[in-house]
Amino acid sequence: MKSSILRAGVVALACALGLSACGGGSGDLYLTGAVYNVTKDGLVLTNNGEDLAVTTPYQSFQFNNRISTDDQFNITVKSVPSNVEKIADCVVTNGKARANYYTIAQIRVDCKIRQRKLTASIVNLTASGLVIINGADRKEVAAGTATVPMAPVNEDGAYGVTVLQQPAGQTCTVSGGGNGKGAGTMGATEDTTVTVTCA
Repeated sequence: MKSSILRAGVVALACALGLSACGGGSGDLYLTGAVYNVTKDGLVLTNNGEDLAVTTPYQSFQFNNRISTDDQFNITVKSVPSNVEKIADCVVTNGKARANYYTIAQIRVDCKIRQRKLTASIVNLTASGLVIINGADRKEVAAGTATVPMAPVNEDGAYGVTVLQQPAGQTCTVSGGGNGKGAGTMGATEDTTVTVTCA
């Protein structure tokens, strides 16, 4: 008799702690996942009627409502940041399954940020040897060149065009951009304000 009462007490305690074997509406698992390539507010995920805004540092998410083991979850994208073109550009991987400690560890959201053109104007380049860079983007510029299309830059992303190598017998300086020296933050339109002037 005593052992039956003891077993019943253990089961009741386990259920009170929310262990998965007992079920229960409050659930025992937090629905979490990783987030990639999100740089600003605006990404909202939804799961079975519960919305969640992904906030800084935009690396992970965790829904407030816990779910029970074997409950069905279905995470979708409700809205995206302004620098993402459309909802389809944020892709949820492993967002629909029955909950257990394995499935909730596999969820991720990857977004594709809209890119804008960055063009540098070249003034008075009469010699060879000029090399300009923006991060890892490297461009060799021939004499007489008027414009150089640099690699596209993520909207709201930083850029900074600098001279890596001067041309023979000339000195070139960079102006324009957000800070007046060839650097800035990419806006919602392409940037054509960067100018490399040689003398």
